[in-house]
Amino acid sequence: MTTHDPESMPRIVKGRTIVLGLLIFGLLMSGSLYVFQTINTYHFADTQNALAKEFPHSRPRVEGGRLKGKQQNPLTFRVTMAVPFNPYEKNEDIEQMADRILEIASKNLQLDDYEQAELHFYQAVPEQQIIMRDVTRDVKTWIKNH
Repeated sequence: MTTHDPESMPRIVKGRTIVLGLLIFGLLMSGSLYVFQTINTYHFADTQNALAKEFPHSRPRVEGGRLKGKQQNPLTFRVTMAVPFNPYEKNEDIEQMADRILEIASKNLQLDDYEQAELHFYQAVPEQQIIMRDVTRDVKTWIKNH
């Protein structure tokens, strides 16, 4: 007989307690991520909803601000949207969409607070690499022309 029989040692923490603790931890972390995302996108919710209504199935994501820790970077308005076509093949459609996105944004938020607009258009082709096109506009120039 051995003196260190694992069966004879009392358990400090029960298995149910560990599982329940991990479940609560997971729910707490998921809730924290939801709150963080909601706080960061609250200011852009109206714009995002308007873009979703204007461009169905585009799954728009709207953000804004400077890159963290980079004060020399311009204050940027960012939109990422899915398009049903290759964004490099239909240049005129992309330009029209870019103008329309900025029009919608100017109606839903103070667009002149931003220095530049980054518009990202992508086509997700199943089982292939995503085709992404980026369009950058100077917001002040765009506002003068429109």
